Amino acid sequence: MESELVRIELKRPFGDGTVAIDLDPLSLLCRLAASVPPPRSHTVRYAGVLGAASKWRALVVPPLPEAVPGTTPNSASPPPNSASSPPCDSRPKKPPTHRSGYRPWAELMKRSFALDVETCTSCGGRMKIKALVTDRASIGRFLRHLGEPTDAPPMSPARGPPFWKSRVLRQKALGPHPQMEIGA
Repeated sequence: MESELVRIELKRPFGDGTVAIDLDPLSLLCRLAASVPPPRSHTVRYAGVLGAASKWRALVVPPLPEAVPGTTPNSASPPPNSASSPPCDSRPKKPPTHRSGYRPWAELMKRSFALDVETCTSCGGRMKIKALVTDRASIGRFLRHLGEPTDAPPMSPARGPPFWKSRVLRQKALGPHPQMEIGA
């Protein structure tokens, strides 16, 4: 029995003198799984002036180094036709005055479900919202125009409890019940 346990030796003894912990393999895996961070989450978090939302962060963190003209940060060779094409926006970018948590619904759908809801399924063109219908009467009128049902579908009746013809399976699942015997 002792050989099935995993012993973890501590760097320093606990206050009560414990120098090692013996765990069964499943408990060890549960403790290890709890210490794994969730995917795409930061394991180092900064607070105060170094925090991401700090207004004074730009005063403390050094700016990125200037790129050499004609090169991109990822490659040493210049991109094709870089000298002949003007930059997209030559105006200096202003820092945002506030951080907004708003994300358009189309971006959320694409991010969550990998659905591009702004692309037409028949022609592949970009779509945009013309109107948002929230009034109950307008929704009903719109559905009637399309020939769709306006009422909720009826609920199916609830099913009965499970019944097994096999007496052995019934007794394993429910225990011995003499009143449930077939033919009794």
